[in-house]
Amino acid sequence: MAKRPNPTPNDAMTRQQLEHLQRSLSLLSPHIVKEKYRQLADRCRFLDLPTPRVIQELVTTWKVLWRWRK
Repeated sequence: MAKRPNPTPNDAMTRQQLEHLQRSLSLLSPHIVKEKYRQLADRCRFLDLPTPRVIQELVTTWKVLWRWRK
C-alpha cells in the first residue's frame, strides 16, 4: 500500500510576526522590497504547494509595495 505524503506543517505567522515583518519591510528601500517580492513569488511558483508562511510573506510584501504606489 502506498504511503500518503505528510501534509505541510502549519507554520503560519502570528499577527505580531506579520506586523513586525511589515514594519521591517517598510523601512527598506523600494528596490530591495521589490527584489524580495520577486524571490517570494518564485518560491510560490516552483513549490507544489507553498506553505502558509510563504504566502503570508508574499502578501505582506505586496501590501507594502502597494501602499508605496499611492
